[in-house]
Amino acid sequence: MSRPVVAALLRQLFELCLLRRGPQDLPFSPAATLGFALALVAVQVAVARFAVDPPLAALAGRVLITLGLVLAVPAWLLRLRGMVNRTAQTQLAMAGAGLLFTLAMVPVALAVLPAAPGPSAPAEVSGLALMASLAAIGLFVWKLRVDAAIWRQALEIPVGAAYVLAVSLVLAEFFLILGVSPPVPAAPAS
Repeated sequence: MSRPVVAALLRQLFELCLLRRGPQDLPFSPAATLGFALALVAVQVAVARFAVDPPLAALAGRVLITLGLVLAVPAWLLRLRGMVNRTAQTQLAMAGAGLLFTLAMVPVALAVLPAAPGPSAPAEVSGLALMASLAAIGLFVWKLRVDAAIWRQALEIPVGAAYVLAVSLVLAEFFLILGVSPPVPAAPAS
């Protein structure tokens, strides 16, 4: 894709994230869908490797979960509703919004990470970490709102059902990630 095409698509995705567009306003472009899905996975892998350096199996599991939620779930739900023709645009909306929110969350996460107390460190929270935590909560809530709007328009379902679906998918993602990469228990205090 050329730079002007990518810039126009990014502008459309920003408008989608501001709730000014829906997935139906995005172009039918399997190449763009795949590109944004791979970019989302690449950013997640880079952040995970930098922040927590998980085992390779956990990282591979995370990639599969992301691709499943961005590509397979929309295809499956749209097939169930008999709206297969909306698949590529919905997948592009999910991948593009996911990428933009992930990129927005990176500096927020980096500001919070140093403040996370270790097993022997006191739980001091700086003003920056507190503000970053509030920003993370705001971004999370906004992402849920955008996801619900995408699902509502793509599947033609009521607003309440769209929010239930968005929250259900976030919970499913959380538990799947815990399944592939369970937290490491802290060392006992001596």
